[in-house]
Amino acid sequence: MSESVTVEEAPKKYEAVVTDMGNDLMMNAVANGKKVTITDFAVGDGNGEYYRPETGMTELRNELWRGKIDSCEISSEAGNILIVKAVCPGTAGGFTIREMAVFDGENHMIAVCNCPATPKVTVTDGVVNEMWLMMEVALINGESVELVIDPNIVTATKKDIEEIWNKINENGFVTIGTTDKPLEKNEIRLIVDEMPY
Repeated sequence: MSESVTVEEAPKKYEAVVTDMGNDLMMNAVANGKKVTITDFAVGDGNGEYYRPETGMTELRNELWRGKIDSCEISSEAGNILIVKAVCPGTAGGFTIREMAVFDGENHMIAVCNCPATPKVTVTDGVVNEMWLMMEVALINGESVELVIDPNIVTATKKDIEEIWNKINENGFVTIGTTDKPLEKNEIRLIVDEMPY
């Protein structure tokens, strides 16, 4: 009687890598005193399977959504770690996210990562299912990268609005007025061209 051998699957590892193109662009930017402009965040399903990202990649295996970067910050733990965030809206979905990447304004993939399989559903029953996406990228030189955030694209979540409202209640007040007089301390003014009365 033959005995079947079960091969144990290797543990899955999740990581982000700067692509060869991203490294070349950053090195060139450093040499010429310029910056690489990162503008877009994309996600895909990895063609339905786990894989390890490689530096030679120029695109996601199966991109399913792309949007503008919503926010970014340098990690408090390391000055060369860039934390890039975006919001995938409730209207996008019906897929499982397994890969993410950031791109510059000329569609060069700067960095790519794999991630645990995460379902992204669409708006259902009137419930908005927006999803915060975050990617940590280790840069060769943090000074060589510029993040462009389009103020017309940035999305405020319900939590953001609640935090702003709480700050206003604690520290300030809101008025409707023009720019004719200086702002008072802690005043947030909704500007109008002229008063209606």
